[in-house]
Amino acid sequence: MTADPEARPAPSYLIVGPPDLLHDIALDFIDVGWEVSVVGWRAVVSAAVGDAAAPAPAWPTEVTLGGVRHQGHAAACEEHLAGP
Repeated sequence: MTADPEARPAPSYLIVGPPDLLHDIALDFIDVGWEVSVVGWRAVVSAAVGDAAAPAPAWPTEVTLGGVRHQGHAAACEEHLAGP
């Protein structure tokens, strides 16, 4: 069986929050195989390919979801983590 060519890539969540909380979130998602990058108060959390269709995570109240991208982890990091 081949993969559906119309399937969307796994989502990358652009989040903002306190660095200590982002660190804890990173550890949780790395444990389940997701990609995570954190710079200061910003983070990108990208679902593993096998979890691409999973419901979006319920983020803690102290975290703000800034958007969801489907162009891959590297592209989401370039957009969200670069800057002032």
